[in-house]
Amino acid sequence: MSKICSWLAAFALFSVLVSQAYAELGPQLKIGEQVLKLNGAGTRTKTFVQIYESGLYLLNPTKDARAILDADELMAIRVRITSGFVSRSSLVSSLQEGLAQSTGGRADEFASEIDQLQKILKEEVKRNDVYDFVYVPEKGLHILKNGKVQGAIQGLAFKKAFYGVWLSDTPVDKDLRQAMLSGNAVR
Repeated sequence: MSKICSWLAAFALFSVLVSQAYAELGPQLKIGEQVLKLNGAGTRTKTFVQIYESGLYLLNPTKDARAILDADELMAIRVRITSGFVSRSSLVSSLQEGLAQSTGGRADEFASEIDQLQKILKEEVKRNDVYDFVYVPEKGLHILKNGKVQGAIQGLAFKKAFYGVWLSDTPVDKDLRQAMLSGNAVR
């Protein structure tokens, strides 16, 4: 029981620290005392409709996607929903498809983590909702919606697969990948 209480206390502290981060895509994201710099940002468009804008935040900006995916360090991807056509089910489905792509069709290796992700993303999605996918070394991927912690998923391997949705060699959107790795905040 004390393990659960200490984890909940740490989770609450993390929530307070990250709540400072909630805002539009900006040049930096402050998490606790750490400042992440915007590495690049762009928009995801599908059938001529802008779905969301996304930014990649790193301690030390780089254009090397493999180094980012392999890094066991604090980083974040912020996604701001820009379309009213995005629903909870379409967001979850899109992330599942992206995970299948980023893992080369081996997403079933992350079945437990994907199940957790579905449970964490339980609330309906609205235009202008902001999701932060913050990776914390040894703690896992923390998922926030509009500045509130929704849950966390353990493991560096899942972080690699999840960030691969945008940064792998087979991303959901090649132009968005290039924008996130560019060092320029393109909107």
